[in-house]
Amino acid sequence: MKNILVKSLFIVGLILTISCKKEANQTDTSTNDTIIQFKEIPFDIDGQQNELSFINNKQVTLFASTDTVKSQIKTIENSPSQRIFLVNESDEFYEVNYFSYGNNPLSYNGFVKKKHFKMKDEFSLQSVDLNEIRYSNLNGDYDDQSKSFEKYGTVKLINKQSYLQNRRKGNTTFIFSKNNIETNSQKGVYSFRTNSGEQVEIPIKNIDEETGQESIATSLGFSPILQSYVFRVNEDNETLYSFYSKRNAQEEVQYKSTLPVYHKESQQFAELINDNDAGCLLIISGLDNNFRFKEKLLANFTNFKIVPNTLYWINEKSVIVEAVHTNQTNNPSKSEYLLIEFSL
Repeated sequence: MKNILVKSLFIVGLILTISCKKEANQTDTSTNDTIIQFKEIPFDIDGQQNELSFINNKQVTLFASTDTVKSQIKTIENSPSQRIFLVNESDEFYEVNYFSYGNNPLSYNGFVKKKHFKMKDEFSLQSVDLNEIRYSNLNGDYDDQSKSFEKYGTVKLINKQSYLQNRRKGNTTFIFSKNNIETNSQKGVYSFRTNSGEQVEIPIKNIDEETGQESIATSLGFSPILQSYVFRVNEDNETLYSFYSKRNAQEEVQYKSTLPVYHKESQQFAELINDNDAGCLLIISGLDNNFRFKEKLLANFTNFKIVPNTLYWINEKSVIVEAVHTNQTNNPSKSEYLLIEFSL
């Protein structure tokens, strides 16, 4: 009798277990059937407005609906390859159109929690690809096929405090006193004598016979590292810097559209110049055997321009600079700060 009772209890338990499992499976199936799927939308970014940006770099969940339990979900992150545009909003959520670039582009209508996003500043550098370049030239090897600076290094945003703490850390003065430069006001020239004994004269004022434009030269001093006298030349709201060799008068005068910044330990010069066509030009130069600039690297960045006179070395492979979005160049108060690292 006892064995019969035990067997009966075992059978009842087994039936209950099977019944519970069946109910659980039915519940799972029912839940799966009610999962709200993402609504796919056309990949049309040009027609979008009110772009959102991430408040920080943390990953965020994109929901298919405001029902976070039953929604299909996708993890998204702060990346130039992902963009989000506001459609509507409620107390807790933004309804958004989400676009992901790449080999398998995606475009969904979905929902994100408002606490993770803010309206994007159209002139912010946070959502552009800072490493995008139009072309580059490394030691004379021109390349207009590779469109990323990452083959040479990286460009990334830094905060203002870091910029202020590190500026002037690596810049070294390379132009000194005006000794041995004579000013002849009567003749209107600067003059100096080369190492080979030649007398060189540079007009203080000069009028171009073809254009009639007047240029004015100002002596900045002598550069021992370049063995050159340096002049600033102002002409029709443009400024050039000219470098006259002290070694002999036959050496061709060198010109720069900005005064380079010098890093003593590496004996390298850096320039960042806003380009009329697109973005700005980074130029890293060394010296040849005749103490002349020898270009090592040139890269044309496309997605930012620089604020003049804000470039500083921080070590032999890194510079920092104040920059703005290419579409916003008239308001320096909106500037951001970049660290450019390179390995030649």
